[in-house]
Amino acid sequence: MSASPAPWRTLLSSQIRTLACPTLSLATVSSAGGVPAPHVRTVIYRGFYGELPVNKYNPNPGNPGFSSDLITFTTDKRMEKYKDLGGAEGINASTGNSNVEICFWIPSSAENPIIGRQWRIRGKCFVLPRDLGGAEESVGEMRKWLVGKIRKDGGGDGEGFDFAREHKAHFGNLSPPLRGSFRNPLPGAPKELGDQGLKPSQPIGDDELGEETAQTNFRIAVIDPSRVEYLDLEGPSRRVWVPVGSDAEKVENLSSLGKVVGDWREVELWP
Repeated sequence: MSASPAPWRTLLSSQIRTLACPTLSLATVSSAGGVPAPHVRTVIYRGFYGELPVNKYNPNPGNPGFSSDLITFTTDKRMEKYKDLGGAEGINASTGNSNVEICFWIPSSAENPIIGRQWRIRGKCFVLPRDLGGAEESVGEMRKWLVGKIRKDGGGDGEGFDFAREHKAHFGNLSPPLRGSFRNPLPGAPKELGDQGLKPSQPIGDDELGEETAQTNFRIAVIDPSRVEYLDLEGPSRRVWVPVGSDAEKVENLSSLGKVVGDWREVELWP
């Protein structure tokens, strides 16, 4: 566990707050059919794990007093991205390729959307089990890993963090129509095959947040960054952060360059 936030966090967070709708592009690799193929899609950025912003419309509060550097999004476990990540949950359960790259594009202004800032972030992506309080070995490993990644305000790790509360908070943070999408028919399935007896296009209100079909499909996914690259076209300027001693630092021959800030090495690049 790092005692302090990653050095790129403050800048990234401040820029994301300027977006009317904070989205990111998520790239994965599928090996379906035995031929690797890239897949990319746009997803909603849900903040850093453990730091879900207070939302007066969310009936389920999160875990105040904790933080992490894990980038979060939510997904339906029936979707393609879940399969790309191995079709399994937990840090060691996935047999697929958990390596992903995400990209944020931050326009300078609505009047000039071409000039802006780009963030490209590589890392491992893990889908969290619905119940992180379970006794299964894989669940215990995932929980232990998360505890080590979470920081408690004032010092300490994620001991005492309520994972069930966090899961409920993320689901409650969604709009009723989006909550309802988790009990829609299989995403991407042909409509001619029918609705599989499910409830398409029916919102889930605050009075049925525990609806079983939706909860069965709803998942939180976290990305543990291993390389963060920032390009500012207004500058222009470009820099990269990699964890000290990491494979990325060695592969890119960065070990003697730049400056060390906490657990990260920051190196200026040509734009």
